[in-house]
Amino acid sequence: MAEKIPVTVWGATGFIAGELMRVIASHPGMMVSGAISRSSAGALLGAVHPHLRHAYPETLFISSAQGEELDAPVAFLALPHGASAETARRLLSLGRRVVDLSADFRLRSAGEYERWYGRGHPCPELLDTAVYGLPELHRGEMGGARLISGVGCNATSAICALLPLAREGLIEEARIECRVGSSEGGAHGDEGSSHPLRSRALRVVQPFVHRHMAELVQELGVPEERITMGVTAVELVRGIQCLAHVKLSRSLREPDLWKLYRAAWAGERFVSTTPAKPAHLRIPDPRFVLGSNRVLVGFALASDGRRMLAASALDNLMKGAAGSAVQSANIMLGLEETSGLEMMPVYPA
Repeated sequence: MAEKIPVTVWGATGFIAGELMRVIASHPGMMVSGAISRSSAGALLGAVHPHLRHAYPETLFISSAQGEELDAPVAFLALPHGASAETARRLLSLGRRVVDLSADFRLRSAGEYERWYGRGHPCPELLDTAVYGLPELHRGEMGGARLISGVGCNATSAICALLPLAREGLIEEARIECRVGSSEGGAHGDEGSSHPLRSRALRVVQPFVHRHMAELVQELGVPEERITMGVTAVELVRGIQCLAHVKLSRSLREPDLWKLYRAAWAGERFVSTTPAKPAHLRIPDPRFVLGSNRVLVGFALASDGRRMLAASALDNLMKGAAGSAVQSANIMLGLEETSGLEMMPVYPA
């Protein structure tokens, strides 16, 4: 067996970092050589991620300086938005390859980044070198890349639901709602993720404009004025169900839509369409993908042939973050794209 490639995980105390290390623990071609945390350096990894104690029984969190000294060719950055870019620049200058899971390199334009995130980009010179981290769209650019961005979890769910329509110029208007679990708010509880405040709530967080819309405009090529995007917090820990109410640019028959969706995702190992029957499985439920890198995509068409509901379901911590990052790194490193990611969903959950 070939020697495993050592990788480092930065911001290693968060939920997404925990998922990265869970996946890499059984990856045939990678191994975690350093878990970097400024706040927890010196503590046992299992004290923060108890579900990983058996996989990393003696691993301690280390400091940033120690992480830079490690001879690890790849770094996964699970750092906060806005804090990742400078670390990426420093690691790239040291000859490392970087997969950044923050929002810092998702947008190609520094101007668009400032408009959507409310601050100037700290490393605009790197934006042209970053590959958007959704392999289903940018697989060909990832081989040998030095910098791969993360993906917005809500953006990924909407892209998967709408991509077949966008490619054919069929979206006249799309009203997107993402129903999301509390882990989307991160590991450190606040009003949006604290269980007593959030449990049993149906909280509409952003009814018209969500910053992940910027990725839809960029990746789907649909004009911003044709899209609205909202997020509703629901009684889930992990998972996203995306419901996009679409007005089509022309009337279609249901068999035409099935052909379109199946052709768009043919050959993709992690994206599949739901069955036409039974009807209750047609609109995908995140329960059927939890813990996996899988995406389910489905739709329903109104009798007029112009109105449709395009939908997707994914695990926000996996295909919406850590899973896509590992999938992208596999391609970047010349490994089998599915390595470490063929786990089945956990059901019931």
